Amino acid sequence: MHDMPQEQLDAIEAEREKIFTPQWFVRLFSGRLAPGDTFWLGNYGILLWVVPALVMLTFIVAKAAPAQLVPVLTGCMAALGLYRVAILRAMIATTLATPGLKGWRWFGVLWTAMEATALLSFVWVSFTG
Repeated sequence: MHDMPQEQLDAIEAEREKIFTPQWFVRLFSGRLAPGDTFWLGNYGILLWVVPALVMLTFIVAKAAPAQLVPVLTGCMAALGLYRVAILRAMIATTLATPGLKGWRWFGVLWTAMEATALLSFVWVSFTG
């Protein structure tokens, strides 16, 4: 395998620096990213920050106010569920706008819908049952 020219490496690095910036989130939620970026970075890349933050929040709340743990985590699941609904909307938009075969793209839409449903179902069960 040959080495990539430096200008291509620089272009890749410049593109990566834009990820998770406010402008990137605008493009993400409006469905202007590629379907793969919308699915993988939108659904799972963000979890690189969310999961550690939730673990830290859980430990802090469990120590400081254990009775509030369920309401706090239910609120977090509600926020994550609504976030997934926003990603689902973006996934549908980018899947419809992108030419070519769409089997895996529609699978990604279905997968995102199932995850959003699971998160919001958890919230529903917490409030009703």
